[in-house]
Amino acid sequence: MVKMKEGVTKLTRTSSPMRISFHPPTDHYCEDLILVDEQICELLAKRKELSNNNPGFPHQDLISDWSQKFGLNEAWLQRIFSAYMIGEEHFLPLIEPTGFLKFVPILKSVAIDNMSYAVTYMKQYTNASIVCVETEVNTSEPFVRLGHASFELFISPEYHCRQDGGCGSRRGMQHSFVVTPSLPDDISGVEFQLTVKPFHENLEYQVVHFKETTVTIK
Repeated sequence: MVKMKEGVTKLTRTSSPMRISFHPPTDHYCEDLILVDEQICELLAKRKELSNNNPGFPHQDLISDWSQKFGLNEAWLQRIFSAYMIGEEHFLPLIEPTGFLKFVPILKSVAIDNMSYAVTYMKQYTNASIVCVETEVNTSEPFVRLGHASFELFISPEYHCRQDGGCGSRRGMQHSFVVTPSLPDDISGVEFQLTVKPFHENLEYQVVHFKETTVTIK
């Protein structure tokens, strides 16, 4: 986790929430399950509270034990707990920034393990902020390629951050995050926490060298 402490700028995006209408997959419901389903909801709320909304995933031996103990399909349990890992914030209405106000420079950076991370600036909208983060590799090697990774931004529990886009080159990446509600213009004391989760990649490619030749294609 990369921490950037000095300064946060306010980016506001105004927009109406986007909701996708939900249609039940069937009209059938066994009403004998009402009490059981209510207890499931109660346990989910308790699970969220005990884990501080960060449950992780049960070890495989636990899932195997529960599968045998309760006579439940192991693969089905894996799917259920995978779904439980998706937090409620992923289902919040998407706020699309509207009503651009101004740019706010931030220019805070930190270097860790030959990588530089910087919160460069923020765009303020009437209903949200957009925070821009850049990453650059520090090396004199001529042939370098950054691997693929996912980036998550956290500021504090009262702010919701979602990635809004990104691009990159061999040595650097840029990501933008929509922050709601809007950050203040004065970001003194605001701390940015950037979590980087690299994707597992097989980088051992076979190199096939060309031979000097002339090719005629008819």
